[in-house]
Amino acid sequence: MQEIIPGVYFIPMLFSNCCLIVDGSKIVLIDAGVRSSLKPILAALESLGCRPENLTEILLTHADIDHVGAADALRKLSGARISASQVEAEALARGRSAREVKAGLLSPLFTWFEQRSGSMLLWVDRVLHAGEVLPVLGGLRVLSSPGHTPGHLSFYAEKHRLLFAGDSVTTRHDSVRANRRRMFNWDQEVMLASLRMQAALQPGIVVCGHGPLVRDAAVKFELD
Repeated sequence: MQEIIPGVYFIPMLFSNCCLIVDGSKIVLIDAGVRSSLKPILAALESLGCRPENLTEILLTHADIDHVGAADALRKLSGARISASQVEAEALARGRSAREVKAGLLSPLFTWFEQRSGSMLLWVDRVLHAGEVLPVLGGLRVLSSPGHTPGHLSFYAEKHRLLFAGDSVTTRHDSVRANRRRMFNWDQEVMLASLRMQAALQPGIVVCGHGPLVRDAAVKFELD
């Protein structure tokens, strides 16, 4: 676990990254990894002197098995509410992603795996809308950042110039770029538009679902 700024912690894990925000009485988790991520997330809370029941909210960037896996178990332990966009919430209510994986004849296998795991079937407590400002980190703005999935959300703490981008971007070699695994993307052109929108915010730090965090990020977006 790495402290990004005071009270914000980056938790890199094998399959995806999560972030914890500790802001007074509010403790917020952004994304929830796979089902087995429960243990490292609880360990991260404990290392900060927090108990599971101190967790107040789980913000989901999108409905993928590597981002929602431990969410329901965490809710049962903590009573935290789970929040996501309308599109992604509807997908989770069906126990699947909001978009089909473009893997040709193998596509049904991905759908079967999602449903077989059981962790994708999830009730969302609160639907988030683009433009909302959540009362944490001096104002955490909800951004619509579709492309990877149709209802993907990102979260921007303008006061700290800190962007939680989920899978709307990826980071490699100290750069911020579009997710280039096209088979997992709903719409590549829409994703590029979301990338440009987020670059225009001039964030100082970008944290995404896969890859290291990037500092001095405003000059490190690859937009082509």
